[in-house]
Amino acid sequence: MPRYAKLSGQILSLMASGLLLGFSRDKGTRKELLEECDRVWLSMDRNQLFHLIRILKLNGFIKIIEKDKKSIAEITNKGKLRIRRAMLDKLLINIPKRWDRKWRIVIFDIPEEKRRLRDALRHRLKILGYFEFQKSVFVFPYRSESEINILVNYFKLHKNVRYMEATLSYDSDLRRHFAL
Repeated sequence: MPRYAKLSGQILSLMASGLLLGFSRDKGTRKELLEECDRVWLSMDRNQLFHLIRILKLNGFIKIIEKDKKSIAEITNKGKLRIRRAMLDKLLINIPKRWDRKWRIVIFDIPEEKRRLRDALRHRLKILGYFEFQKSVFVFPYRSESEINILVNYFKLHKNVRYMEATLSYDSDLRRHFAL
């Protein structure tokens, strides 16, 4: 499957985009999703595509349903997990041109029996650019609530993680760290 990793990610992404399209109310968002789908769809090699669909089916990422003489591909739970993992790898925070002088703070208290999740969360926060202020307190200067929600949902840590926006006194060390 590694040979087709990029293409399989594209296929699952297209299927997930179709799902997102159904839930999106904003015209701009729908337009962006459709444009991205067109770009991805037109970039695919058709022979590889049909071969990979068979592989995705064999690996349990999708199932094919025959309905009214048409084949419909449906993402399985295993496929949804793969999509969520891929989305996590693509997660980036949009950096505006101007800082609004607020700090975004993520605090967490994750029990020892969930140590692997705690370490994974720390790792992802660092990848996103957060500064480790203390072992369970991370700071970032830009709006990132939706990205943190994605992490919290992925790791299922709703009861253990808090996100807040605040102004801080004596933040010169943080400003220096983020070059603000």
